[in-house]
Parts: sequence; C-alpha cells; structure tokens
Amino acid sequence: MVTGLSLPVLEKLLCFLCKGTDESLLKRLDSADQIVFCLVKLRHNINFDMLSFMFGFKKTTALNNFWKWIDIMYIKLKFLIKMQDRDHIYDTIPPVFKCKFPQLTSIIDCFEVFVESPSSLMARAQFYSQYKKNCTIKCLISCTPLGAINFISKCYGGRASDNQIVRESEFASRKYHMPGDQILADRGFTLQDDFAAGSCSLLINPAFTKGKAQLSASDVEKSRNISSVRIHIERVIGLLKNRYTILQGTLPLRTVKNISDEATSLTLSNCDKIVTVCAALTNLGEGIVYDKPHLLS
Repeated sequence: MVTGLSLPVLEKLLCFLCKGTDESLLKRLDSADQIVFCLVKLRHNINFDMLSFMFGFKKTTALNNFWKWIDIMYIKLKFLIKMQDRDHIYDTIPPVFKCKFPQLTSIIDCFEVFVESPSSLMARAQFYSQYKKNCTIKCLISCTPLGAINFISKCYGGRASDNQIVRESEFASRKYHMPGDQILADRGFTLQDDFAAGSCSLLINPAFTKGKAQLSASDVEKSRNISSVRIHIERVIGLLKNRYTILQGTLPLRTVKNISDEATSLTLSNCDKIVTVCAALTNLGEGIVYDKPHLLS
C-alpha cells in the first residue's frame, strides 16, 4: 500500500479531509493529489525533490501544501486517538489479557525519533539521548489491549525521562483513567503513587531485582505475565514506525521548533503534529490483533 491505507479507507479519508477545508487550498492543486502526496511522504519518507518530481509539483508548492495538510490532518484526525469506553474495552479484551489483567485499559512506553543536532550546546544537551547516543525527540505512547493507540504525548527532548513525560503530560490523572484501571509499564516507570493519587488507578511493573539476591517464585511469575503482554506496546510502536517511515529517519531541526498554533490554542511543534498524524493514521489501518480498521464517520 503506497499510503499505508487500504483503498476503501483512503477514499473515506479523502472525503473526510476535504469536507469543510479552505477552498483556496483545494483549488491550487487537485486535493486528492495533495493528500496522497502528504501520505506518501509520511509513509516512505522520500525526499521532497524526488517526490515533487514524481507528482509533477513544484518543490516550493509541494512543501507549502505538505505542511498545510499536516495542520489539517492534525486538527481533523486527532480525535482518533482517545481513551475508549471501559465497557467496550472489557467486552473486547483478548483472552490472554483477560485472564491475567481483567481491568487492563492501557499499556505504555516511550519511543524516540532522531532529529538533526542543534548548533547550540544547551539545546543539544536537551535533545541528547543517553539510550540512543544521539539527538532525539521522545514521546509517551499508550495502547489498548486490542492494539489501538489511545494516547500520545507531545514531543520532548531525548534527555527527558519516562517519568517526567508522564507527569508533564498529566497521563496519571482522572482525565485519562478511572478508579480500578490497570496500566502496564516497563520498570522505568516508577509512578505507582502518582497513578494512585491522580486517578486511583494501578500501575503494574515487572519486579525489580535491585537489592535482592534473586526474585521469589511469585515475582518471577508476575514478571513473566507482565512481559508476555507488555510486548504488545512494542509491537504497536514497531507498526507505527514501519508504516510511516518518516519516524525512522532524521527529522529536520525546524520541525522541533515550538510555535503558537492559533487553530488549537496550543504551543506545538511540527514534530508534535507529524507524530500525532502518524498515530491517528495507524489507527485507521490494519491493527496488530485484528485486521478490522477504525472507520471514519
């Protein structure tokens, strides 16, 4: 699939995005071509010179329209990333989760995307990731037991810790969780108290070996159960990056500059919009558990 979407879903997406969009933008070039151009860039990360030649666009026109459609997609598609109704989650939870974590609503992790190295030493220090040994942006991502992305944070510099991103994005609050919710995470997320105080939810981690000669049999079994289902989020991150390979490349430094977005009344960077759009489009495609995509209304 050139765009990462099946033809029926792509056709619905084109209609949905064009509806209510500024007519002056639609008249400049065929709107479907503009959107497909944008999707192909996200999907294959072909450089703009080659992609403009393939579509017969002028490079400057193609660049301008790409960023305008990223803005439109961000505004119109971000609703696809949302915390789902608890009854729906419990009714559709796969058996492998239901027997081990019957009230599981989210599996979380952070992922990183490479960015160009800033010239400023202070900025470079903020973006330098000890894990990747390079300059990156870092996002918190959450998925349901069925593999649908239900939360993605703003982008942070690669230096930010997992716990810092959870706290600053308010992911532990009642805005995203209800009392009794179970959230699976790796050992790096040590925020049980934050989740308990913020939403009366339960953050579940594998057992720590620090300070212990060895784990007890119950801790080993608990860690094995968590690891067997927590890998789900790693598969979702892999799907996201493999389907939209712009997240496998190195983003230009200009994409991480914070700008005031009048349409959303938020301070966002272009990388925030790219990551959110890619996550929303991933929810429209075939999932890691079932092949039935989310449909646009």
